[in-house]
Amino acid sequence: MPSETKSKILMQHQANSQLNTPLLPQSMTNNYDLSADELTYPLDEEIIAASSEALEAGQTHYVDVPGIAPLREAIAQHLNSEMNTQYKKENILITAGVQEARFLTIQKISEQYDSISVPEVVHPGVLKALGVRTRKVISLPIDLTQSALPSLETIAKAIESGSRLLYLESPSRLTGEVYTDGEVAQISEMAIQHNVAIIWDQGLAVWVADSTYCSLATLDTETTLTATIGEAMPGMGLANWFIGYIAAPQGWITPIQSQKQIMAICTSTASQYAALGASELFTETHSRQMKQLSDLKARLIQVAGEAHLDVIAGEAVNIFAIRLLPQNNTDTITKLRELGFDVADGTDFGAPHIIRLNVTGAAEEAIKKLADVNRG
Repeated sequence: MPSETKSKILMQHQANSQLNTPLLPQSMTNNYDLSADELTYPLDEEIIAASSEALEAGQTHYVDVPGIAPLREAIAQHLNSEMNTQYKKENILITAGVQEARFLTIQKISEQYDSISVPEVVHPGVLKALGVRTRKVISLPIDLTQSALPSLETIAKAIESGSRLLYLESPSRLTGEVYTDGEVAQISEMAIQHNVAIIWDQGLAVWVADSTYCSLATLDTETTLTATIGEAMPGMGLANWFIGYIAAPQGWITPIQSQKQIMAICTSTASQYAALGASELFTETHSRQMKQLSDLKARLIQVAGEAHLDVIAGEAVNIFAIRLLPQNNTDTITKLRELGFDVADGTDFGAPHIIRLNVTGAAEEAIKKLADVNRG
């Protein structure tokens, strides 16, 4: 390739603000990293054994592109059990993490539509995926004084203006807020009435109490309008093994699978067997984690309230957000980092003056430091 061509490509990349959107770490890099998408958990010995046994059995070759059948079946069963969906293993595609799931759904499903509507506050990985090719992107405005999710009125206006593909998060990746059962039902009604397709990021749903979460896929009983994405077996120590999923109509899975084969061939076979091993331990382990995180989050919210911080609690128990004074946003994050704490900057989500923290023991210390910074 001529050097002039290389220089042109590099310049185009550097000028593409979406492609240069910083990604958050997949899991915590240290005990004071409160910015990661997932907490750090130790691997159970049975998970390690499942991966080792797969390697010893010769599972070092290319895996089936959609993923090993037992894991696809396990994820379908998990979704059907927890969210009352109607998935079969043929509806499931295993991905190299949730970011690949975002990329594949956005790239391939959007080929069928004139535009894609995306919340103006969304995980930075979405912006990165959108930056790969030119397409018409409609921004869904958000009133952050109310919620980090697009309102039903905003969604209705987008549909009325002709948008037939939406990308939505519930829970919000920034605040953990979710759409209520009634709101999801109304979104579903609008989608069915206007034949609207929806990519639905429900990756944080496992961290919401069952009684307070409703998936759009639950109401898409024929599995024709919705593609859901998320991480496989969160909380089982597999965050850095990059195992995600796409659950979608078979008509969408086929082209997505072809693109995955071109792009990455497969997701590690041994990692998939580890995830399969994790699926057998998930229910018991997750129940214990939910109790621990719920108690800790309640404590953190109390501490933040005593420090007169403006907390956005959200329904997901593994994260929470704090609103900062506009004039203090950059300075606050810089000072926290100087003190050794990393937090997720809401600016990367499209929400300046908001930061996101993980629910960990170190978060209480960070909250107290944050209060000191605000007073200073």
